[in-house]
Amino acid sequence: MEHSARDSDVRAAFTRAIQAAMTEAAREGSTRPTLKKIAHASQGSERPSVSASAVSAWKTGQRIPSSWSVLESFLSALEKAASLPRGRFDRRSWERLYKSAQRDPVAAEHPGVATFLVREADPLELKVHRARTTEDGNAPPAYIPRDIDPAVRNALSRFGEDGGVLLLTGPSTAGKTRCAYEAMTATLPDHRLIVPHHVTDLPHAVSEAVRAARSGTRCVLWLNDMEQHLGPEGLALNDIRALRAARTVVLGTMRSRIRVDLPSHELVRLAEEFEVERLWSPKELERAREKLRSHRDERLRLALDQADDFGIAETLATGPQLWRELRSASVVNGNPRGAALVWTAIDLALAGLTDPLSVELLKELHERYLPGRNKQLIAPEPFGTALSWATSPRDAVTRLLIPEGDGLRPFDYLLDAHLRDRGPSPELIPDEIWEVALKQGSRKHQRFGIALAAHANDRMDIGRRALLPLADAGDVDTLRTLGLLYERGDAREAIGWLQRAIDAGDVLSLRLMGNLHFRKRDRQTASEWYRQAAEAGDEVSQSYYNYPGVDRRSIPDELAPPPAPEDEADGEEDWDEDQEYGPTARTLKVLKAACDIVADLSYDTLEEIGDRPVDLGDNYAFTFSDLPVLTWRQDSHWRRQMVRCFDDLASDIRAGKWPQPTCTGEEMALHIAVDHASSMVIDDPELVTSFVEGLPAHHDDWDWGLCLDVLLEDTDVLFLYEPWSQGIEDSDHHLNQFMGIANLEAEDWFRPFYEETARDPERGFRR
Repeated sequence: MEHSARDSDVRAAFTRAIQAAMTEAAREGSTRPTLKKIAHASQGSERPSVSASAVSAWKTGQRIPSSWSVLESFLSALEKAASLPRGRFDRRSWERLYKSAQRDPVAAEHPGVATFLVREADPLELKVHRARTTEDGNAPPAYIPRDIDPAVRNALSRFGEDGGVLLLTGPSTAGKTRCAYEAMTATLPDHRLIVPHHVTDLPHAVSEAVRAARSGTRCVLWLNDMEQHLGPEGLALNDIRALRAARTVVLGTMRSRIRVDLPSHELVRLAEEFEVERLWSPKELERAREKLRSHRDERLRLALDQADDFGIAETLATGPQLWRELRSASVVNGNPRGAALVWTAIDLALAGLTDPLSVELLKELHERYLPGRNKQLIAPEPFGTALSWATSPRDAVTRLLIPEGDGLRPFDYLLDAHLRDRGPSPELIPDEIWEVALKQGSRKHQRFGIALAAHANDRMDIGRRALLPLADAGDVDTLRTLGLLYERGDAREAIGWLQRAIDAGDVLSLRLMGNLHFRKRDRQTASEWYRQAAEAGDEVSQSYYNYPGVDRRSIPDELAPPPAPEDEADGEEDWDEDQEYGPTARTLKVLKAACDIVADLSYDTLEEIGDRPVDLGDNYAFTFSDLPVLTWRQDSHWRRQMVRCFDDLASDIRAGKWPQPTCTGEEMALHIAVDHASSMVIDDPELVTSFVEGLPAHHDDWDWGLCLDVLLEDTDVLFLYEPWSQGIEDSDHHLNQFMGIANLEAEDWFRPFYEETARDPERGFRR
């Protein structure tokens, strides 16, 4: 991205200021402020933590901080690390310099991409649904905080420096887009916002993010209705890698019904997902009532009156009102022709034509939607009157058919309401509409949309016809998608399509082929495909081979357990109910040592990496890279809690208790500790001998399987390593619900299983 001389001068001045501040701190302070010390000093405060790599990048001019709060945290940490008095570096002058350095350098280079600072974003331009307009013309009502706001904003704050993907799902008009907008403006106001106008503009949007990253500008890529950006013309694997390398925040929304039917996609796999509920919780309703008491708003009063049946956001957007009006319009002296136009548009959209529909197409098709055999008996209104009725805004808010570009699209609330009434099925959409969709949808993203719609309605005959031209042209995304869509009904067909994608060099299809064979109960073949995927660089498959387990190699002679007594060996011993059955004293001693060692090394690692994302490649970080992929982008506070799990288990053993996990994080810590302990016995018998000196040997020593069986209630957390079970942490995932799994989401790892066994929340951290 090109910059003016002034922009370059300001950024260069900022870089020189960072260098000068560190030099002055080293000269004036009583201790030398190394990058490691600065990063450590920034932890544990209310401000964002700062990583050593981030400070290095600012010092060398590679980029500037993502927000003023991050820079302020650095200045405080620099003063602390150098033992300087707080306020040594004048905050006002630094803030002025920072604001100058991070101002918008240039406009977007492509007309299909809009770029501006997040704080300058207009919610209506980002497709936040309008509400009834008040006398003062205030279209968007005051925002009422939702229950998920703190979690969403925390995630965006974490992503601010190193990037990440955040996806909000929920029904139409649940408030997804408004929630995303408010969280973004609250946490990343100084980021550059990149908004592609259409899926075909995505390559240019990715290029904008990459160019901005080279100049040190942090970006948010806004993908409202994300599913429209995931097809063959959407984000490819190379685009996703480019966005991750550019540390771009990808913020998207998606309707729940589409998320459920969406085939596996790498961007969605990487996303941290949050569900925005349609019906508001009691706490949310109380906040709305408080807002109403402090600021009279007739729109909000009407919404609260209907809160038992409808969500506040959907009522504000007049969704229920429009749905009732549409359903009652097909009568004599009503608006039957207008309703027919809307029903035509609804079916075309549900058939996958999500682009604006031409008036000519709706006029051509709508007659079949007029009620009765003799269409004229109902006396339909003139076409012009019908079109005006369908496109006129109600309460100056929205319309049944919304003008967009050169066409019309149905209000998306109507689609969800229709599906709530009837549900997807092979009979939902008439064959005539499917044929029109196939004829009209000639572009890649349209073909993909039709195929997804067909899959959702069990019409894979239509889905195949939609994608076959692209597959015949060798489009890899299409080959992979066909494999995914066919897996449910025809495994042989799915294997054929995935093999074609693999032959074309698609890495993701290697993992998907493994998943398919696993579901066929052919674990050996699945493992071979996972191995190939791991060797090709697939992160999920690499993590699968980093699974913590018991080292099954032979125990060295000097540590070999004594033989069991004869009566036990013969199985003739009378069982003593008072006899303790579980890990032996020597086993627990080595397990405690493993917990201590892993914790110490992990604390050291944490000082180095801070909030930085990890992986199993160049960004490997001890212990944190050994956790499941869904944890790789957690912040330093989460990671400290994870390390504390090892300390808590070790403390239990020191206190003479069994280390029985009280939360998911401790379960994972126990698996990892057993992995290290079992290997320690084999690889370093001299060290282990020193640990267990004075403790009597027992024939059950080093029985790590017994240890896990006794200490754990289940091993559900290990599902997070399995490629076939990706997404199982989500409470809406079918396997999660079938198996009754809980607390696998990363943010739930430290939530106690039972109140009576919960640890003291004020116990602090060892380091």
